[in-house]
Amino acid sequence: MRFIKKIISPCRIRVIALVLLLLIVVFAIGCGISSKKEQAYTQKTATMQKMFEAALKPVGSTMYIWGGGWSQDDAKAGKTATQIGVDERWKEFADNQDAEYDFKEHMGEQESGLDCSGYVGWVLYNVFEETNGQEGYVSFSTGMAETLAQKGFGKLIKNPQTFIPGDIVSMQGHVWICLGTCEDGSVLLIHSSPPGVSICGTDVPGAEGTDGVNQADSMAIRLAEEYMCSHYPKWQEKYPNRAVSAAYLENVTLLRWNSDTLKDAKKYQSLSGEQIMELH
Repeated sequence: MRFIKKIISPCRIRVIALVLLLLIVVFAIGCGISSKKEQAYTQKTATMQKMFEAALKPVGSTMYIWGGGWSQDDAKAGKTATQIGVDERWKEFADNQDAEYDFKEHMGEQESGLDCSGYVGWVLYNVFEETNGQEGYVSFSTGMAETLAQKGFGKLIKNPQTFIPGDIVSMQGHVWICLGTCEDGSVLLIHSSPPGVSICGTDVPGAEGTDGVNQADSMAIRLAEEYMCSHYPKWQEKYPNRAVSAAYLENVTLLRWNSDTLKDAKKYQSLSGEQIMELH
């Protein structure tokens, strides 16, 4: 009885409480250090080169799926846009489609592919994250550049006069990634747009007719065709159109990355579209 009383004496209780408090503090500090290390590691490995490498992985094997990459309630990034690596189901679905693919017949089949913002969100997830299931980067396409700027990732530029590699460009109802500008002013880009994730080129600004139809070839279009033929021949044969309207360059907003958010040791942002493609 005396032994029990000794154990539970007020003095001993205070000592035990102090020890438990110290253990909690040490654990919290350890978690904080681990978190900081993980954050520093992620920031260290988030590079412009990594973004381009990630952006190219779904090209030629992922169909455009309206809602692809979103959560079931269309409120945030879904499971497929918060995973590291390409989902095998995207390629399986793409392999079963023919040249007459109509995305309207597959709207909402979210695990079969990616829409434009789902694609960009997936790319950014694979740049900044190391494990599956973290908070995603998917948001509505028209305001995606602004949303990323609000997170402190870079500078928001409205109605830009220039486009450089890595720019995240939002237009009405669409978002895409710039791969570089060619000598004739046309822009090489990568995006998810029907029929799927691919590289395309704009026409030369000012070279379109009043109906918005491309009236002239451009260096970016030819470069996109050459690259897709060389690296994704089956896709290019099935879906040969690599041209998009020069309207992609008008009335848009873009995110231009901060150098401390996305490291660019290899100076990708100073390269032309041709030079970017030569590296990949």
